[in-house]
Amino acid sequence: MKLNSTRNLIVLIALWLVTAGAGSYVTFVQQPQELDHVQKAEEVARLKQGEVGTLLAEAATSEKAAIEVLGQWDARYKIVPSSVASPEVVGYLNRLTSEGFKTFDVNLVGVESKGDYSYYTYEATGRAYFNSLYRFVWDVENNRVMYRIRELTIDHTDVLVQDAKAKSERMEVMVSFTMKIDAFFGGLNGMSADSLGTPTLPAVTAADGAKLPPVPAGVLAASRPATNPFFPVVMRELPPNTYNLLDIAEATLVGIVGGKAVFETKDDGYVRLGSGDPVYLGQITQIDPIKGLVTARLNKGGIVDEVEMVLNTEDPFRQARGKARLTPADRQ
Repeated sequence: MKLNSTRNLIVLIALWLVTAGAGSYVTFVQQPQELDHVQKAEEVARLKQGEVGTLLAEAATSEKAAIEVLGQWDARYKIVPSSVASPEVVGYLNRLTSEGFKTFDVNLVGVESKGDYSYYTYEATGRAYFNSLYRFVWDVENNRVMYRIRELTIDHTDVLVQDAKAKSERMEVMVSFTMKIDAFFGGLNGMSADSLGTPTLPAVTAADGAKLPPVPAGVLAASRPATNPFFPVVMRELPPNTYNLLDIAEATLVGIVGGKAVFETKDDGYVRLGSGDPVYLGQITQIDPIKGLVTARLNKGGIVDEVEMVLNTEDPFRQARGKARLTPADRQ
């Protein structure tokens, strides 16, 4: 009986040791490994979730950028002809320089192909009035057909011109220039803004690309310079009347009608000008029909002067002089 009790005790102790060992293994070995695996899996899931959020944010940013780029692409302004001949380009440049240029020499430097497009390169030199050169650059760079001006250099130069009327020489303030002009053609399909066929080089006075949406004037630079930096502050001689404006020094004020001053020119012609209208060397600043007074501000070679012209009312009212008294007619 005592032997059986001992055997049972040994069996129970053995079972306890096996159970305790298995529990210890599960608690201290297996479960920590599983917990570490679960924590790592959770960390990977969080990283993937963060990556998905980043990708979604990047996708939204890319979509916005794509919309902007597509909008710019759809709003293309420049036209790249599929082909163009060099004489056409030279003829167009010569038409732009027909006025205000003393000399304009243009030479073809070469033609280059970039794969996506090609372009002619010309070298131009000459002498011109600064305002005319400014307008030339403006026309070339704002033309619908794609041109580019680079390496532009401008130097001041004075030119003596024989004045046939005064039988003397006068000094004209001009500029000499050199530049390179690139004329693009042969672009990839879809690069050109023109979807209606290949355009030819437009005439200077034509509204080229008339079937395409016009560009608002506000996005373009001013077509005339605000000032001429090559004019001296005080000039020895007055600048020429390039735009054939009214010279009030040689005109006579003959009337004020509808808020505008009427001048008689030396050629027996008549010109009507309002306040703010330009005249040679300046502009009209004030018109007073009651006082018969017209004021103009003139820049005489760097010296600003206010000029007043008074309407001569003496002749129309000469009949009212003397002892005679004018009365209205008797009413019936």
